[in-house]
Amino acid sequence: MNVSQLVSPCSKKIAFAVLAALILPIAAAGQSIFHDPQSRYDVQVPAGWQLTPDNGVDQVVIRNGAVQAILAVVQQNKGNAMTAQQFVDTTAKEFRGQCPTFQSRQNGAVTLAGWPGVYSLFVCNDPKSPTVAETSSALTANGVLIGFTMIAPLAQYYASVPVLDGIRNSLHVTGEQRPPAAASGADSQAMAELKKACIVGVFAQVECARQIGLLLGKEELPAAAAAPALATGSIYRDGQGRFSLRLPEGWNAIAQGENGAFGVQLRSGSNWINVMPAEGAASTDEVVIHQEQKVAARSNSSRKIPFGTGGIIQLFGNGVELSYDHFSAATPQGEAIETYIGGVGGITGANRNFLLLIAAFGAGEKDQAGGIFLSVGQSFSVPAR
Repeated sequence: MNVSQLVSPCSKKIAFAVLAALILPIAAAGQSIFHDPQSRYDVQVPAGWQLTPDNGVDQVVIRNGAVQAILAVVQQNKGNAMTAQQFVDTTAKEFRGQCPTFQSRQNGAVTLAGWPGVYSLFVCNDPKSPTVAETSSALTANGVLIGFTMIAPLAQYYASVPVLDGIRNSLHVTGEQRPPAAASGADSQAMAELKKACIVGVFAQVECARQIGLLLGKEELPAAAAAPALATGSIYRDGQGRFSLRLPEGWNAIAQGENGAFGVQLRSGSNWINVMPAEGAASTDEVVIHQEQKVAARSNSSRKIPFGTGGIIQLFGNGVELSYDHFSAATPQGEAIETYIGGVGGITGANRNFLLLIAAFGAGEKDQAGGIFLSVGQSFSVPAR
């Protein structure tokens, strides 16, 4: 499937066709800024990419081979205005009409030229040329409709999406006073791009979990730079010979039960990490899921499992597999805490005696919590049995 042209906001029609060869590209050399001839907007064109005006509809196409961004910025007629959601829905409908294997994978909120908008992510699973498309739109306070659509072959999507996002983020609409930015607890752009690549099928499920875990580690560990240096922490060895781990500097290990039969609690003030033998499970993922099912049952919660928005993350290293979920919760007294539930086991799978980790950090340790938990979780040594 070769998808090249998308939305015309004025006519509310979308054309899917290959651009005529006679249309001459405007920009193709170094990185440049394209200024709309009607002075409505400007946008950055990456080095090596070409910008082509579409004479059929009021939009431009910025492309690099089969990868392209399609941009429309149009003042709406107040008597017949198209909303941002209508733009996205119409684009999706036309894309579905062109692709029998169309699948919508995700919908959500986005920011275009500083304005809040909506987006939809979908795929065309054509066996010869699987394609990913994301269309987004926003309507400014002055009735200017912004439409931005990214298209890339599946094999090129993950490598191309940072550049496509960069084009989208560089867009500036002339004369528009952007609303103040809202506080955001959303994923970083890199994490959002990786999760989208996972959703559309760039990576297999296991590889997605590994990639997310690696990126999450990179993002969380720098925030814990001021946390205890684990290289100088002491080693705790389980009295039953089941595992050893490295304590964060300044933390205490309190064996639970005779000779640590029930595990160990690591503690620093009100922050703690409990390590205990897990009940029967086939994988470290199942350790996490089983524990969260128990939590949900005890609290009569209908919260979807896994509890965290990022899902269960897997990390591998030092012969050990760590799966964990991270989410915010509250104590019975209403105090906010950062919670981690994890499963640890040997990476070979030969030893099915998994460990369960449950951690809670006070609000004051929010920035340090991820680094501390991950460092402890990845410091385990689990002997083969």
